[in-house]
Amino acid sequence: MKKIKIIECANQLGLGGTEYALQLYCKYFDKEKFDVIAVGLLDGGPREDLIRNLGIKVEVLNGDLNRLKTLLTDTDVFHWHGSGDISYSLFEVIRDNRPKLVLQTNVFGYYTNTPLYDLIDYDLFISKMILVRRMNADKGTYPDKRKVLPYPVDIDFLNNSDMLPQQDEVDEFKVAKNIQNNFIVGRIGRADDHKFDLITLDGFKEYTKINAKAKFLLVGATKKIIKYADKIGIRDKLILIQNTSDLKTLLLYYKVMDVFLAASNIGESFGMVMAEAMAMGTPVVTISTPDRDNAQIEVVDNMKTGIVVPRLKEQIAAALNKIAADKELATKFSEEGKRKIYKSFRAQSIVNSMEQLILKHFGHDNNLKGSLIVDWTVSLKSEYNLRCEDVYGSISNSDRAVLWFRRTYLFKVFMQLLKKLNS
Repeated sequence: MKKIKIIECANQLGLGGTEYALQLYCKYFDKEKFDVIAVGLLDGGPREDLIRNLGIKVEVLNGDLNRLKTLLTDTDVFHWHGSGDISYSLFEVIRDNRPKLVLQTNVFGYYTNTPLYDLIDYDLFISKMILVRRMNADKGTYPDKRKVLPYPVDIDFLNNSDMLPQQDEVDEFKVAKNIQNNFIVGRIGRADDHKFDLITLDGFKEYTKINAKAKFLLVGATKKIIKYADKIGIRDKLILIQNTSDLKTLLLYYKVMDVFLAASNIGESFGMVMAEAMAMGTPVVTISTPDRDNAQIEVVDNMKTGIVVPRLKEQIAAALNKIAADKELATKFSEEGKRKIYKSFRAQSIVNSMEQLILKHFGHDNNLKGSLIVDWTVSLKSEYNLRCEDVYGSISNSDRAVLWFRRTYLFKVFMQLLKKLNS
């Protein structure tokens, strides 16, 4: 069989999650069947060298679409990694120089109503949640084209002996920070207020009423976060660390934590940091955000691989205490979490699923073996609704009313008005 030429393309080749997924596709495509090239459409970035070191050809186009036309000449598959919005200039070039197959990894579940969307043969959403949301918004259109294929997690690489932090490194870090005898709650993420919900700190403060020795390891804090910690009187409980692109250092932070507490203001379209924490065996507590992106409740199976709570500080504190007080449960979450990531998101399995889709489309292989691609069915909506309902702890009627009100348009208007008054 002649090698299938595939272009892996994103706007840039920086250190974000989109580009990381692109890198993993480049890394794990079967090179005996696929000839892979990585393309940064607008810019390059630090990931250029990481991809080149895999032996993959890299092209940075700096917005030159004429160069893309040339690259498309002999291309069989164009795999676009994007938000889901259609870039007219890009897709007009694809239309006029169309390869045999066009794939999109749809990171945020967006959609542009244009005939150019019909150029995409398969629109692959990175979580069931964003596919459910998209199909609801579009009244079930494109059921055959739209599927789910999660982000790949390089779990084998993370657990490689060269990468995995040793216990003496963990102990040394704890001694250096004087936290040998503390229960460590942690969070890793971009220093971006959109990616951090302040309810996290409220929940942690509530937990310190139960466990005064608790500390919060916060990697990637903003001025707003630190100011809020000062305001509620827990600044002395925080261990503030600058973010880093060094993966080995980040893995050390995961291993130091007793619990990873994940709560984003905008929710998660996938939740890579949670997946990495689980791959390291760190139990995860996350907050369900049914009015926003909510893929975190797919990554974490409530009371099986971690704990999902409603957006209430008392519930967050109770979940943290549940893990701290029950070592057997913490061990179960650790082991089941690692198994979940390996089974559902292992990079080789995700990329192999993509390979099978391509081969089947070209008529080379009609038997999908163990594919992780999920077709759209109405049952996905039922599954998602059940996950939204399945949260830890009992909720009073007044709390339910508060959670309902926070999801209304009136609450959003109220918050915008309050923001204006405070500015």
